[in-house]
Amino acid sequence: MENTLATTRRLRVLTRTQERRQATPKEKDLIHLLANIACSLVKYDYKHASSKGVIPPSERKCLAEWHYLRLEQIRRIERSLEPVATLKRVYYKTILSPRDLKSLKLQWLEEDKNRVKRVDPDLDDILSEALDRGDTLKQLFQTIEAKERTFSATPGPGVVPLWVKEWENSGYDINFFPPSFSAWASIVDD
Repeated sequence: MENTLATTRRLRVLTRTQERRQATPKEKDLIHLLANIACSLVKYDYKHASSKGVIPPSERKCLAEWHYLRLEQIRRIERSLEPVATLKRVYYKTILSPRDLKSLKLQWLEEDKNRVKRVDPDLDDILSEALDRGDTLKQLFQTIEAKERTFSATPGPGVVPLWVKEWENSGYDINFFPPSFSAWASIVDD
């Protein structure tokens, strides 16, 4: 009976510890962005709804872009919290050599089926960074083909938007507006 009480007490301590867990840097970014998007919704919705015919279309477009950028930033961080794929590393099993990377496999789920693509082991660092940054599957495949993360100022299949690089370089500054973002924003001003 004493053992049961001790076990119960230990479980409670574990549960409390889990509740007090600190947010990871990515989660902190996401929390900050969510708070930011709430402010953006109030600011954008109100101004956009009450400014038609009052402020110039260019200002209305800027409002829409600012709001849309926050949505895109949230999507990127959400993707990086739950990566679209994983990397499986296979090492050589020999006593004489160090644990060199023998092969690399990109694994993802598609239509409820596990998919695997063999990848050049030299791409380990590049793909790890791309996954950590929240790149999509198409962007990962583009990275495998080009052997580097490919950025573009204008939309294109598989390329990472240039504004993402600018935002990453800013240290994920929430209030930073990437100069190249306007080329990506296609907002219809109703």
